[in-house]
Amino acid sequence: MTTVEELLAAYAWFDHPDGPKFVETHRDAHRTSGHWLFLPGALSSFHKVLNNEELWLIHTGRLLVHVLEPGGAHQVLRLGMDFHAGERPVVTVPAGYWQAAELPEGEPFAFGANVCAPPFSFEQFSMARREDLLREFPHHAGLIMRLTRSES
Repeated sequence: MTTVEELLAAYAWFDHPDGPKFVETHRDAHRTSGHWLFLPGALSSFHKVLNNEELWLIHTGRLLVHVLEPGGAHQVLRLGMDFHAGERPVVTVPAGYWQAAELPEGEPFAFGANVCAPPFSFEQFSMARREDLLREFPHHAGLIMRLTRSES
C-alpha cells in the first residue's frame, strides 16, 4: 500500500486554495489529466467546468463527489472500490454541472486523477459564489454552506 509520504514525494504538487493537492500530469491538444490528493480537512468547493465532462478516477482511498443538477437534484457519486456500497472507480460529471468533493468521514486520504477532454482551461471554469448557489438551490443550504468558501 502506498503511503501519503510516498505520494507527496512523487510529484511537484500544487497546493489548491481549498486544500487538496493537485498536479497536472498530461496536456495535449485533445485532453488534460492530473492527479489529486485529498488529506483530512481538504475539500474541493463547488465549481463547474463549462466546456467538457470531467472524469474522476480513484487510485487509493474513497472520495465523495457531490453534483448539483440544473433542475436542483443532488447526486453523491461515490469513488472507491467497494461495489457493494455503491462505489465506483470512475465517475463522470457532465459539462456545466456544479460539483464539489470531500473525503468521507474517517477516510485518512484519497488519491486519484481527473481527465478533461477537450483540455481544461480556466476560461471554461467557474467557482461558485456561495450566495448565488444558495439563491439557486435553497433546499441544499447545508451542503452549500459546507462545500463553499465564504467570500472575503
